[in-house]
Amino acid sequence: MADDLSEIRSRVDLVDLVGRQVALKRAGKHWKGLCPFHEDSNPSFSVSQDVQRYRCWACGESGDVFTWVMKTQRVEFPEALRILADLAGVKLTHKREKREDLSDHRTIMRAAQEFFRQQLDIGAEAKSYCQNRGLDAETLVKWEIGYAPDAGDALGGFLKRKGIKLGEARDLFLVEQDSSGGYYDRFRGRLMFPIRDDRGELVAFGGRIIGDGIPKYINSSDTPLYRKSRVLYGFHQARDAIAKSGEAVLVEGYLDAIACHRADVANAVASLGTALSEEHAKLLKRWCKRVTVLYDADAAGEKAALRATEILGEVGLDVRVALMAEGEDPDTLLRGKGAAAVARAVAQGVFPIEFRLRSIDQKHTAAEPEYWTEVVDALSAIGNAMELDRYLVAMAKRYPGSVDQLSAQRALKSEVVRRRRQARMAPGPLDGPVVRPRVAAPAKYAPEEKAVFRALFDPALRPAAWRALGEDGLVYTPAAVAVQRELSQAFAQDAPIGSAGDWLAQVSDPDVAGQLADLSFEEDPTLSESWLADCLQRLRDARDRRERLRLAEAGLDQAEDAQLAALQARLRGRRDVRQADVRPTRDGSESDA
Repeated sequence: MADDLSEIRSRVDLVDLVGRQVALKRAGKHWKGLCPFHEDSNPSFSVSQDVQRYRCWACGESGDVFTWVMKTQRVEFPEALRILADLAGVKLTHKREKREDLSDHRTIMRAAQEFFRQQLDIGAEAKSYCQNRGLDAETLVKWEIGYAPDAGDALGGFLKRKGIKLGEARDLFLVEQDSSGGYYDRFRGRLMFPIRDDRGELVAFGGRIIGDGIPKYINSSDTPLYRKSRVLYGFHQARDAIAKSGEAVLVEGYLDAIACHRADVANAVASLGTALSEEHAKLLKRWCKRVTVLYDADAAGEKAALRATEILGEVGLDVRVALMAEGEDPDTLLRGKGAAAVARAVAQGVFPIEFRLRSIDQKHTAAEPEYWTEVVDALSAIGNAMELDRYLVAMAKRYPGSVDQLSAQRALKSEVVRRRRQARMAPGPLDGPVVRPRVAAPAKYAPEEKAVFRALFDPALRPAAWRALGEDGLVYTPAAVAVQRELSQAFAQDAPIGSAGDWLAQVSDPDVAGQLADLSFEEDPTLSESWLADCLQRLRDARDRRERLRLAEAGLDQAEDAQLAALQARLRGRRDVRQADVRPTRDGSESDA
Protein backbone atom coordinates (compact mmCIF):
# COMPACT_ATOMS: atom_id res chain seq x y z
CA MET A 1 0.00 0.00 0.00
CA ALA A 2 2.76 2.46 0.95
CA ASP A 3 4.54 1.64 -2.33
CA ASP A 4 1.35 2.41 -4.27
CA LEU A 5 1.03 5.80 -2.58
CA SER A 6 4.65 6.69 -3.25
CA GLU A 7 4.36 5.63 -6.87
CA ILE A 8 1.26 7.77 -7.38
CA ARG A 9 2.92 10.78 -5.75
CA SER A 10 5.95 10.39 -7.99
CA ARG A 11 3.81 10.31 -11.14
CA VAL A 12 1.16 12.94 -10.38
CA ASP A 13 2.27 16.57 -10.27
CA LEU A 14 0.00 18.60 -7.99
CA VAL A 15 0.55 21.82 -9.93
CA ASP A 16 -0.62 20.12 -13.12
CA LEU A 17 -3.58 18.48 -11.32
CA VAL A 18 -4.75 21.70 -9.65
CA GLY A 19 -4.08 23.69 -12.82
CA ARG A 20 -6.83 21.74 -14.60
CA GLN A 21 -9.38 23.51 -12.41
CA VAL A 22 -7.62 26.65 -11.16
CA ALA A 23 -5.78 29.24 -13.24
CA LEU A 24 -2.33 29.31 -11.62
CA LYS A 25 0.48 31.81 -12.06
CA ARG A 26 4.02 31.40 -10.82
CA ALA A 27 4.89 33.58 -7.82
CA GLY A 28 8.50 33.03 -6.75
CA LYS A 29 9.05 29.34 -6.00
CA HIS A 30 5.33 28.62 -5.81
CA TRP A 31 2.12 29.04 -7.82
CA LYS A 32 -0.86 31.20 -6.90
CA GLY A 33 -4.50 31.45 -7.94
CA LEU A 34 -8.05 32.06 -6.76
CA CYS A 35 -9.11 29.56 -4.12
CA PRO A 36 -11.73 27.10 -5.39
CA PHE A 37 -13.02 26.44 -1.86
CA HIS A 38 -14.44 29.90 -1.15
CA GLU A 39 -15.40 33.13 -2.92
CA ASP A 40 -11.93 34.50 -3.57
CA SER A 41 -11.36 37.82 -5.34
CA ASN A 42 -7.72 38.29 -4.32
CA PRO A 43 -5.51 35.24 -5.05
CA SER A 44 -4.97 33.58 -1.70
CA PHE A 45 -4.39 30.02 -2.90
CA SER A 46 -0.82 28.68 -3.16
CA VAL A 47 0.56 25.44 -4.61
CA SER A 48 4.11 24.24 -3.97
CA GLN A 49 5.72 22.13 -6.66
CA ASP A 50 8.62 21.20 -4.39
CA VAL A 51 6.50 20.05 -1.45
CA GLN A 52 3.48 18.96 -3.52
CA ARG A 53 1.05 20.68 -1.18
CA TYR A 54 -1.59 23.39 -1.58
CA ARG A 55 -2.75 25.98 0.95
CA CYS A 56 -5.35 28.75 1.03
CA TRP A 57 -4.25 31.52 3.36
CA ALA A 58 -7.80 32.86 3.66
CA CYS A 59 -10.07 29.86 4.34
CA GLY A 60 -7.42 27.41 5.61
CA GLU A 61 -7.94 24.56 3.13
CA SER A 62 -4.74 22.58 2.60
CA GLY A 63 -3.48 19.16 1.59
CA ASP A 64 -1.75 17.01 -1.04
CA VAL A 65 -2.85 15.27 -4.25
CA PHE A 66 -5.09 12.85 -2.36
CA THR A 67 -6.74 15.59 -0.32
CA TRP A 68 -7.27 17.62 -3.49
CA VAL A 69 -9.19 14.81 -5.19
CA MET A 70 -11.17 14.05 -2.03
CA LYS A 71 -12.20 17.69 -1.59
CA THR A 72 -12.86 18.64 -5.22
CA GLN A 73 -14.60 15.40 -6.22
CA ARG A 74 -16.25 14.83 -2.82
CA VAL A 75 -15.02 11.26 -2.40
CA GLU A 76 -13.46 9.29 0.43
CA PHE A 77 -9.79 8.26 0.41
CA PRO A 78 -10.22 4.79 -1.18
CA GLU A 79 -12.00 6.33 -4.15
CA ALA A 80 -9.47 9.17 -4.40
CA LEU A 81 -6.75 6.52 -4.44
CA ARG A 82 -8.48 4.71 -7.30
CA ILE A 83 -8.96 7.90 -9.30
CA LEU A 84 -5.32 8.93 -8.93
CA ALA A 85 -4.10 5.40 -9.66
CA ASP A 86 -6.03 5.45 -12.94
CA LEU A 87 -4.66 8.90 -13.74
CA ALA A 88 -1.08 7.84 -13.01
CA GLY A 89 -1.37 4.44 -14.67
CA VAL A 90 -0.61 2.64 -11.41
CA LYS A 91 -2.10 -0.80 -10.78
CA LEU A 92 -2.92 -1.00 -7.09
CA THR A 93 -1.22 -4.13 -5.80
CA HIS A 94 -3.70 -4.88 -3.04
CA LYS A 95 -6.74 -4.66 -5.35
CA ARG A 96 -5.39 -5.80 -8.68
CA GLU A 97 -7.53 -8.93 -9.07
CA LYS A 98 -10.69 -7.16 -7.98
CA ARG A 99 -10.03 -4.28 -10.36
CA GLU A 100 -9.58 -6.70 -13.25
CA ASP A 101 -12.95 -8.27 -12.42
CA LEU A 102 -14.61 -4.85 -12.32
CA SER A 103 -13.07 -4.01 -15.67
CA ASP A 104 -14.69 -7.12 -17.16
CA HIS A 105 -18.01 -6.14 -15.61
CA ARG A 106 -17.85 -2.67 -17.09
CA THR A 107 -17.17 -4.16 -20.50
CA ILE A 108 -20.37 -6.22 -20.17
CA MET A 109 -22.38 -3.17 -19.09
CA ARG A 110 -21.15 -1.16 -22.08
CA ALA A 111 -22.14 -3.99 -24.39
CA ALA A 112 -25.64 -4.09 -22.88
CA GLN A 113 -25.96 -0.33 -23.30
CA GLU A 114 -24.90 -0.64 -26.95
CA PHE A 115 -27.64 -3.23 -27.47
CA PHE A 116 -30.37 -1.13 -25.84
CA ARG A 117 -29.44 1.94 -27.87
CA GLN A 118 -29.53 -0.06 -31.12
CA GLN A 119 -32.97 -1.43 -30.25
CA LEU A 120 -34.38 2.05 -29.63
CA ASP A 121 -33.29 3.11 -33.12
CA ILE A 122 -35.30 0.27 -34.69
CA GLY A 123 -38.20 0.05 -32.22
CA ALA A 124 -41.23 1.87 -33.61
CA GLU A 125 -43.31 1.37 -30.47
CA ALA A 126 -40.53 2.68 -28.24
CA LYS A 127 -40.02 5.74 -30.45
CA SER A 128 -43.74 6.49 -30.37
CA TYR A 129 -43.77 6.22 -26.59
CA CYS A 130 -40.84 8.64 -26.30
CA GLN A 131 -42.58 11.17 -28.53
CA ASN A 132 -45.73 10.97 -26.40
CA ARG A 133 -43.66 11.61 -23.27
CA GLY A 134 -41.95 14.62 -24.83
CA LEU A 135 -38.55 12.92 -25.02
CA ASP A 136 -36.95 14.50 -28.07
CA ALA A 137 -33.84 13.26 -29.88
CA GLU A 138 -31.51 15.54 -27.90
CA THR A 139 -32.87 14.22 -24.60
CA LEU A 140 -32.58 10.60 -25.72
CA VAL A 141 -28.92 11.14 -26.60
CA LYS A 142 -28.05 13.15 -23.48
CA TRP A 143 -29.56 10.57 -21.13
CA GLU A 144 -28.50 7.56 -23.28
CA ILE A 145 -32.00 6.12 -23.22
CA GLY A 146 -32.50 2.76 -24.92
CA TYR A 147 -35.06 0.01 -25.35
CA ALA A 148 -35.23 -3.65 -24.33
CA PRO A 149 -37.37 -5.58 -26.86
CA ASP A 150 -40.15 -7.82 -25.62
CA ALA A 151 -38.26 -11.01 -26.45
CA GLY A 152 -37.01 -13.81 -24.24
CA ASP A 153 -33.28 -13.76 -24.87
CA ALA A 154 -32.51 -10.91 -27.28
CA LEU A 155 -29.91 -9.33 -25.02
CA GLY A 156 -28.53 -12.72 -23.97
CA GLY A 157 -27.98 -13.72 -27.58
CA PHE A 158 -26.28 -10.40 -28.33
CA LEU A 159 -23.89 -10.81 -25.39
CA LYS A 160 -23.08 -14.41 -26.33
CA ARG A 161 -22.15 -13.34 -29.84
CA LYS A 162 -19.68 -10.92 -28.27
CA GLY A 163 -18.08 -13.77 -26.35
CA ILE A 164 -19.51 -12.74 -22.98
CA LYS A 165 -20.36 -15.43 -20.46
CA LEU A 166 -24.00 -15.16 -19.45
CA GLY A 167 -23.17 -16.26 -15.92
CA GLU A 168 -21.26 -12.99 -15.50
CA ALA A 169 -24.12 -11.06 -17.10
CA ARG A 170 -26.46 -12.65 -14.54
CA ASP A 171 -24.29 -11.23 -11.73
CA LEU A 172 -24.95 -7.78 -13.21
CA PHE A 173 -28.76 -8.22 -13.25
CA LEU A 174 -28.93 -8.37 -17.04
CA VAL A 175 -30.11 -11.95 -17.51
CA GLU A 176 -31.55 -14.66 -15.29
CA GLN A 177 -31.19 -18.45 -15.35
CA ASP A 178 -34.22 -20.74 -15.55
CA SER A 179 -34.64 -24.19 -14.05
CA SER A 180 -33.31 -25.87 -17.19
CA GLY A 181 -30.05 -23.94 -17.04
CA GLY A 182 -30.90 -21.56 -19.88
CA TYR A 183 -30.85 -17.78 -19.65
CA TYR A 184 -33.52 -15.16 -20.34
CA ASP A 185 -33.43 -11.36 -20.33
CA ARG A 186 -34.29 -9.47 -17.14
CA PHE A 187 -35.60 -6.44 -19.05
CA ARG A 188 -38.24 -7.00 -21.73
CA GLY A 189 -40.54 -4.49 -23.42
CA ARG A 190 -39.11 -1.58 -21.45
CA LEU A 191 -37.63 1.83 -22.02
CA MET A 192 -34.11 1.57 -20.60
CA PHE A 193 -32.37 4.19 -18.48
CA PRO A 194 -28.63 3.73 -17.85
CA ILE A 195 -27.71 4.48 -14.22
CA ARG A 196 -24.31 6.09 -13.67
CA ASP A 197 -22.67 6.79 -10.34
CA ASP A 198 -21.39 10.20 -9.22
CA ARG A 199 -18.15 9.66 -11.22
CA GLY A 200 -20.09 8.89 -14.40
CA GLU A 201 -19.36 5.13 -14.40
CA LEU A 202 -22.15 2.98 -15.86
CA VAL A 203 -23.21 0.72 -12.98
CA ALA A 204 -26.83 -0.36 -13.52
CA PHE A 205 -30.01 -0.03 -15.57
CA GLY A 206 -33.61 0.81 -14.86
CA GLY A 207 -36.52 -0.08 -17.12
CA ARG A 208 -40.02 1.41 -17.45
CA ILE A 209 -42.64 -0.73 -19.11
CA ILE A 210 -44.13 0.62 -22.34
CA GLY A 211 -47.88 0.51 -22.05
CA ASP A 212 -49.72 -1.23 -19.25
CA GLY A 213 -48.18 -3.88 -17.04
CA ILE A 214 -46.81 -4.69 -13.62
CA PRO A 215 -44.33 -3.83 -12.32
CA LYS A 216 -44.16 -0.43 -13.97
CA TYR A 217 -40.44 -0.09 -13.10
CA ILE A 218 -37.65 -2.65 -12.72
CA ASN A 219 -34.30 -1.48 -11.34
CA SER A 220 -31.07 -3.45 -11.09
CA SER A 221 -30.51 -5.06 -7.74
CA ASP A 222 -27.17 -4.65 -5.98
CA THR A 223 -24.30 -6.02 -8.04
CA PRO A 224 -20.48 -5.93 -7.86
CA LEU A 225 -20.71 -2.53 -9.60
CA TYR A 226 -23.84 -1.10 -8.01
CA ARG A 227 -25.16 -0.33 -4.53
CA LYS A 228 -28.57 1.28 -4.85
CA SER A 229 -28.19 2.93 -1.43
CA ARG A 230 -25.20 4.91 -2.74
CA VAL A 231 -26.24 6.01 -6.23
CA LEU A 232 -28.55 8.85 -7.23
CA TYR A 233 -29.82 8.88 -10.80
CA GLY A 234 -28.53 11.79 -12.83
CA PHE A 235 -25.92 12.87 -10.30
CA HIS A 236 -23.13 12.88 -12.86
CA GLN A 237 -25.25 15.22 -15.02
CA ALA A 238 -26.19 17.48 -12.10
CA ARG A 239 -22.90 17.50 -10.18
CA ASP A 240 -21.48 20.76 -11.53
CA ALA A 241 -24.78 22.61 -11.10
CA ILE A 242 -25.12 21.31 -7.54
CA ALA A 243 -21.59 22.36 -6.64
CA LYS A 244 -22.07 25.81 -8.18
CA SER A 245 -25.45 26.55 -6.58
CA GLY A 246 -24.87 24.74 -3.30
CA GLU A 247 -28.32 23.19 -3.68
CA ALA A 248 -29.78 19.96 -5.06
CA VAL A 249 -33.33 19.08 -6.08
CA LEU A 250 -34.38 15.56 -5.14
CA VAL A 251 -37.09 13.82 -7.18
CA GLU A 252 -38.37 10.26 -7.30
CA GLY A 253 -37.67 8.76 -10.72
CA TYR A 254 -35.87 8.91 -14.05
CA LEU A 255 -38.48 10.87 -15.97
CA ASP A 256 -38.88 13.36 -13.12
CA ALA A 257 -35.13 14.05 -13.08
CA ILE A 258 -35.04 14.37 -16.86
CA ALA A 259 -38.05 16.72 -16.80
CA CYS A 260 -36.31 18.98 -14.29
CA HIS A 261 -33.20 19.20 -16.45
CA ARG A 262 -35.34 19.97 -19.50
CA ALA A 263 -36.88 22.79 -17.43
CA ASP A 264 -33.36 24.13 -16.73
CA VAL A 265 -33.43 22.84 -13.15
CA ALA A 266 -30.03 21.31 -13.82
CA ASN A 267 -29.30 20.35 -10.20
CA ALA A 268 -31.97 17.64 -10.03
CA VAL A 269 -31.25 14.03 -9.09
CA ALA A 270 -33.51 11.06 -8.41
CA SER A 271 -33.61 8.60 -5.56
CA LEU A 272 -35.06 5.90 -7.85
CA GLY A 273 -38.33 5.47 -6.05
CA THR A 274 -38.77 6.41 -2.42
CA ALA A 275 -35.86 4.51 -0.90
CA LEU A 276 -33.67 7.46 0.12
CA SER A 277 -30.83 6.25 2.32
CA GLU A 278 -28.41 7.86 4.75
CA GLU A 279 -25.62 7.22 2.22
CA HIS A 280 -27.58 9.16 -0.40
CA ALA A 281 -27.88 12.03 2.07
CA LYS A 282 -24.16 11.95 2.84
CA LEU A 283 -23.36 12.03 -0.89
CA LEU A 284 -25.48 15.15 -1.27
CA LYS A 285 -23.90 16.68 1.84
CA ARG A 286 -20.48 16.43 0.24
CA TRP A 287 -21.64 18.60 -2.65
CA CYS A 288 -24.23 21.04 -1.29
CA LYS A 289 -25.80 22.62 1.77
CA ARG A 290 -29.48 22.63 0.82
CA VAL A 291 -31.83 20.06 -0.73
CA THR A 292 -35.33 20.74 -2.04
CA VAL A 293 -37.51 17.61 -2.08
CA LEU A 294 -39.83 17.50 -5.11
CA TYR A 295 -41.72 14.23 -4.77
CA ASP A 296 -45.07 13.27 -6.29
CA ALA A 297 -48.07 15.11 -4.83
CA ASP A 298 -49.95 12.03 -3.63
CA ALA A 299 -50.21 10.20 -0.32
CA ALA A 300 -47.21 7.95 -1.01
CA GLY A 301 -45.10 10.87 -2.24
CA GLU A 302 -46.04 12.97 0.78
CA LYS A 303 -45.06 10.21 3.19
CA ALA A 304 -41.80 9.65 1.33
CA ALA A 305 -41.05 13.39 1.33
CA LEU A 306 -41.47 13.61 5.11
CA ARG A 307 -39.16 10.64 5.59
CA ALA A 308 -36.63 12.18 3.18
CA THR A 309 -36.58 15.43 5.17
CA GLU A 310 -35.72 13.47 8.31
CA ILE A 311 -32.84 11.60 6.65
CA LEU A 312 -31.46 14.72 4.98
CA GLY A 313 -31.78 16.76 8.16
CA GLU A 314 -29.96 14.16 10.22
CA VAL A 315 -26.76 14.69 8.19
CA GLY A 316 -27.00 18.46 8.61
CA LEU A 317 -28.55 19.54 5.31
CA ASP A 318 -30.90 22.51 5.07
CA VAL A 319 -34.13 21.05 3.66
CA ARG A 320 -37.12 22.45 1.79
CA VAL A 321 -40.18 20.66 0.40
CA ALA A 322 -41.67 21.78 -2.92
CA LEU A 323 -45.46 21.91 -3.23
CA MET A 324 -47.42 20.80 -6.29
CA ALA A 325 -51.09 20.29 -6.99
CA GLU A 326 -52.42 16.88 -5.97
CA GLY A 327 -51.67 14.24 -8.58
CA GLU A 328 -48.83 16.21 -10.14
CA ASP A 329 -45.20 15.19 -10.56
CA PRO A 330 -42.34 17.10 -12.23
CA ASP A 331 -42.87 15.28 -15.53
CA THR A 332 -46.61 16.03 -15.77
CA LEU A 333 -46.00 19.56 -14.50
CA LEU A 334 -43.50 20.20 -17.31
CA ARG A 335 -45.75 18.76 -20.00
CA GLY A 336 -48.90 20.43 -18.69
CA LYS A 337 -47.73 23.85 -17.49
CA GLY A 338 -44.25 24.34 -18.89
CA ALA A 339 -40.71 24.76 -17.61
CA ALA A 340 -41.53 27.87 -15.57
CA ALA A 341 -43.99 25.90 -13.43
CA VAL A 342 -41.28 23.38 -12.48
CA ALA A 343 -38.80 26.11 -11.58
CA ARG A 344 -41.49 27.95 -9.60
CA ALA A 345 -42.36 24.85 -7.59
CA VAL A 346 -38.72 24.44 -6.60
CA ALA A 347 -38.27 28.12 -5.74
CA GLN A 348 -41.36 28.13 -3.51
CA GLY A 349 -40.27 25.20 -1.35
CA VAL A 350 -41.23 25.44 2.33
CA PHE A 351 -39.60 24.27 5.55
CA PRO A 352 -40.38 20.66 6.51
CA ILE A 353 -42.43 21.75 9.53
CA GLU A 354 -44.65 23.92 7.31
CA PHE A 355 -45.08 21.07 4.85
CA ARG A 356 -46.03 18.74 7.68
CA LEU A 357 -48.56 21.18 9.17
CA ARG A 358 -50.15 21.72 5.74
CA SER A 359 -50.43 17.98 5.37
CA ILE A 360 -52.20 17.74 8.73
CA ASP A 361 -54.60 20.50 7.66
CA GLN A 362 -55.53 18.51 4.59
CA LYS A 363 -56.37 15.39 6.59
CA HIS A 364 -58.09 16.73 9.71
CA THR A 365 -59.90 19.72 11.15
CA ALA A 366 -58.93 21.50 14.35
CA ALA A 367 -62.02 20.05 16.00
CA GLU A 368 -60.66 16.50 15.74
CA PRO A 369 -58.39 15.07 18.47
CA GLU A 370 -56.19 13.46 15.77
CA TYR A 371 -55.38 16.93 14.48
CA TRP A 372 -53.76 18.03 17.74
CA THR A 373 -52.02 14.71 18.27
CA GLU A 374 -50.25 15.09 14.92
CA VAL A 375 -49.60 18.81 15.49
CA VAL A 376 -47.85 18.05 18.80
CA ASP A 377 -45.76 15.37 17.05
CA ALA A 378 -44.76 17.89 14.39
CA LEU A 379 -43.93 20.67 16.87
CA SER A 380 -41.86 18.24 18.95
CA ALA A 381 -39.41 17.97 16.07
CA ILE A 382 -38.50 21.68 16.23
CA GLY A 383 -35.18 22.10 17.99
CA ASN A 384 -34.95 25.89 17.99
CA ALA A 385 -36.79 27.41 20.98
CA MET A 386 -37.63 30.70 19.27
CA GLU A 387 -38.93 28.88 16.21
CA LEU A 388 -41.07 26.65 18.41
CA ASP A 389 -42.57 29.66 20.18
CA ARG A 390 -43.49 31.18 16.81
CA TYR A 391 -45.38 28.07 15.76
CA LEU A 392 -46.99 27.72 19.20
CA VAL A 393 -48.46 31.21 18.80
CA ALA A 394 -49.72 30.41 15.29
CA MET A 395 -51.25 27.06 16.23
CA ALA A 396 -52.84 28.37 19.45
CA LYS A 397 -55.09 30.60 17.32
CA ARG A 398 -56.73 27.43 15.95
CA TYR A 399 -57.38 25.89 19.36
CA PRO A 400 -61.10 25.04 19.59
CA GLY A 401 -63.44 26.25 22.32
CA SER A 402 -63.27 29.31 24.50
CA VAL A 403 -59.72 28.76 25.77
CA ASP A 404 -57.69 31.98 25.59
CA GLN A 405 -54.62 31.93 23.36
CA LEU A 406 -52.07 32.24 26.17
CA SER A 407 -53.54 29.19 27.92
CA ALA A 408 -53.62 27.35 24.60
CA GLN A 409 -49.93 28.13 24.02
CA ARG A 410 -49.04 26.85 27.49
CA ALA A 411 -51.08 23.68 26.99
CA LEU A 412 -49.45 22.99 23.62
CA LYS A 413 -45.96 23.62 24.97
CA SER A 414 -46.64 21.31 27.90
CA GLU A 415 -47.70 18.56 25.47
CA VAL A 416 -44.59 19.13 23.34
CA VAL A 417 -42.33 18.83 26.40
CA ARG A 418 -44.13 15.67 27.47
CA ARG A 419 -43.87 14.16 23.98
CA ARG A 420 -40.16 14.93 23.79
CA ARG A 421 -39.60 13.37 27.17
CA GLN A 422 -41.42 10.23 26.06
CA ALA A 423 -39.47 9.98 22.84
CA ARG A 424 -36.23 11.19 24.45
CA MET A 425 -35.90 13.52 21.51
CA ALA A 426 -32.85 15.76 21.27
CA PRO A 427 -33.00 19.05 19.32
CA GLY A 428 -32.70 18.19 15.64
CA PRO A 429 -30.37 19.73 13.08
CA LEU A 430 -33.14 21.11 10.88
CA ASP A 431 -33.88 24.19 12.97
CA GLY A 432 -30.71 24.49 15.04
CA PRO A 433 -27.95 26.98 14.42
CA VAL A 434 -25.48 26.23 11.66
CA VAL A 435 -22.01 25.71 13.11
CA ARG A 436 -19.35 26.77 10.64
CA PRO A 437 -15.84 25.36 10.90
CA ARG A 438 -13.17 27.75 12.06
CA VAL A 439 -9.81 28.10 10.42
CA ALA A 440 -7.20 26.79 12.85
CA ALA A 441 -4.87 29.40 14.26
CA PRO A 442 -1.30 29.06 12.95
CA ALA A 443 1.16 27.30 15.22
CA LYS A 444 3.41 29.65 17.20
CA TYR A 445 7.15 29.04 16.95
CA ALA A 446 10.16 31.07 17.93
CA PRO A 447 11.82 32.64 14.82
CA GLU A 448 14.91 30.43 15.30
CA GLU A 449 12.73 27.31 15.50
CA LYS A 450 11.01 28.25 12.24
CA ALA A 451 14.42 28.61 10.61
CA VAL A 452 15.39 25.07 11.66
CA PHE A 453 12.17 23.57 10.34
CA ARG A 454 12.38 25.49 7.07
CA ALA A 455 15.97 24.25 6.65
CA LEU A 456 14.58 20.69 6.44
CA PHE A 457 13.16 21.59 3.02
CA ASP A 458 16.62 22.54 1.69
CA PRO A 459 18.65 19.39 0.84
CA ALA A 460 21.91 21.22 1.59
CA LEU A 461 20.79 22.42 5.02
CA ARG A 462 18.73 19.40 6.02
CA PRO A 463 21.55 17.31 7.63
CA ALA A 464 22.56 20.13 10.01
CA ALA A 465 18.94 20.90 10.90
CA TRP A 466 18.20 17.22 11.52
CA ARG A 467 21.22 16.79 13.80
CA ALA A 468 20.17 19.85 15.78
CA LEU A 469 16.65 18.48 16.23
CA GLY A 470 18.21 15.44 17.89
CA GLU A 471 19.51 17.65 20.73
CA ASP A 472 17.42 17.55 23.89
CA GLY A 473 15.77 20.81 24.79
CA LEU A 474 16.87 22.73 21.71
CA VAL A 475 13.31 23.70 20.68
CA TYR A 476 11.05 24.80 23.49
CA THR A 477 7.68 26.18 22.33
CA PRO A 478 4.86 23.59 22.62
CA ALA A 479 4.22 23.64 18.86
CA ALA A 480 7.90 23.06 18.02
CA VAL A 481 8.25 20.30 20.62
CA ALA A 482 5.23 18.50 19.07
CA VAL A 483 6.82 18.73 15.60
CA GLN A 484 10.18 17.49 16.90
CA ARG A 485 8.50 14.52 18.59
CA GLU A 486 6.52 13.58 15.48
CA LEU A 487 9.59 13.80 13.23
CA SER A 488 11.64 11.61 15.56
CA GLN A 489 8.88 8.98 15.48
CA ALA A 490 8.54 9.16 11.70
CA PHE A 491 12.24 8.87 10.85
CA ALA A 492 13.87 7.29 13.92
CA GLN A 493 17.60 8.15 13.78
CA ASP A 494 17.91 8.68 10.03
CA ALA A 495 17.38 12.09 8.50
CA PRO A 496 14.50 12.43 5.99
CA ILE A 497 15.64 11.65 2.47
CA GLY A 498 14.25 12.33 -0.98
CA SER A 499 12.18 15.29 -2.11
CA ALA A 500 10.31 17.43 0.37
CA GLY A 501 7.02 15.99 -0.84
CA ASP A 502 8.29 12.42 -0.33
CA TRP A 503 9.46 12.79 3.25
CA LEU A 504 6.60 15.07 4.30
CA ALA A 505 4.17 12.36 3.19
CA GLN A 506 5.73 10.06 5.81
CA VAL A 507 4.65 12.35 8.66
CA SER A 508 1.55 10.59 9.93
CA ASP A 509 0.09 13.41 12.03
CA PRO A 510 -1.85 15.59 9.55
CA ASP A 511 -1.63 18.66 11.80
CA VAL A 512 2.16 18.45 12.00
CA ALA A 513 2.46 17.76 8.28
CA GLY A 514 0.26 20.77 7.58
CA GLN A 515 2.29 23.03 9.86
CA LEU A 516 5.53 22.01 8.20
CA ALA A 517 4.00 22.49 4.76
CA ASP A 518 2.87 25.99 5.76
CA LEU A 519 6.45 26.84 6.73
CA SER A 520 7.69 25.62 3.36
CA PHE A 521 5.51 28.23 1.62
CA GLU A 522 7.24 31.10 3.41
CA GLU A 523 9.81 32.84 1.25
CA ASP A 524 12.97 33.50 3.33
CA PRO A 525 15.95 34.86 1.39
CA THR A 526 18.00 35.05 4.62
CA LEU A 527 17.99 31.27 5.08
CA SER A 528 21.53 30.05 4.47
CA GLU A 529 24.18 27.89 6.10
CA SER A 530 25.50 30.82 8.14
CA TRP A 531 22.02 32.00 9.09
CA LEU A 532 21.05 28.48 10.22
CA ALA A 533 24.25 28.24 12.29
CA ASP A 534 23.45 31.58 13.90
CA CYS A 535 19.88 30.47 14.72
CA LEU A 536 21.15 27.21 16.19
CA GLN A 537 23.64 29.07 18.37
CA ARG A 538 20.88 31.35 19.68
CA LEU A 539 18.72 28.32 20.46
CA ARG A 540 21.61 26.69 22.33
CA ASP A 541 22.32 29.90 24.26
CA ALA A 542 18.65 30.12 25.19
CA ARG A 543 18.72 26.49 26.30
CA ASP A 544 21.76 27.24 28.49
CA ARG A 545 19.97 30.20 30.08
CA ARG A 546 16.92 28.07 30.79
CA GLU A 547 19.14 25.43 32.39
CA ARG A 548 20.95 27.97 34.59
CA LEU A 549 17.62 29.43 35.66
CA ARG A 550 16.33 25.95 36.45
CA LEU A 551 19.40 25.16 38.54
CA ALA A 552 19.14 28.48 40.33
CA GLU A 553 15.51 27.85 41.10
CA ALA A 554 16.38 24.31 42.21
CA GLY A 555 19.13 25.72 44.48
CA LEU A 556 16.73 28.20 46.00
CA ASP A 557 14.26 25.41 46.60
CA GLN A 558 16.96 23.36 48.34
CA ALA A 559 17.88 26.33 50.57
CA GLU A 560 14.23 26.85 51.42
CA ASP A 561 13.91 23.15 52.21
CA ALA A 562 16.96 23.33 54.54
CA GLN A 563 15.53 26.35 56.36
CA LEU A 564 12.19 24.62 56.75
CA ALA A 565 13.86 21.46 58.12
CA ALA A 566 15.86 23.50 60.66
CA LEU A 567 12.74 25.33 61.80
CA GLN A 568 10.86 22.05 62.16
CA ALA A 569 13.77 20.61 64.16
CA ARG A 570 13.76 23.62 66.50
CA LEU A 571 10.02 23.29 66.96
CA ARG A 572 10.36 19.58 67.72
CA GLY A 573 13.11 20.39 70.24
CA ARG A 574 10.95 22.88 72.09
CA ARG A 575 8.07 20.44 72.16
CA ASP A 576 10.31 17.68 73.55
CA VAL A 577 11.62 20.00 76.30
CA ARG A 578 8.10 21.08 77.23
CA GLN A 579 6.92 17.46 77.46
CA ALA A 580 9.92 16.53 79.65
CA ASP A 581 9.09 19.35 82.10
CA VAL A 582 5.58 18.08 82.71
CA ARG A 583 5.33 15.82 85.87
CA PRO A 584 2.36 13.63 86.83
CA THR A 585 0.88 14.12 90.37
CA ARG A 586 -0.19 11.33 92.66
CA ASP A 587 -3.82 11.74 91.67
CA GLY A 588 -2.89 11.32 87.98
CA SER A 589 -3.11 14.99 86.93
CA GLU A 590 -0.16 16.87 85.38
CA SER A 591 1.71 19.82 86.82
CA ASP A 592 4.79 21.88 85.85
CA ALA A 593 7.93 20.97 87.77
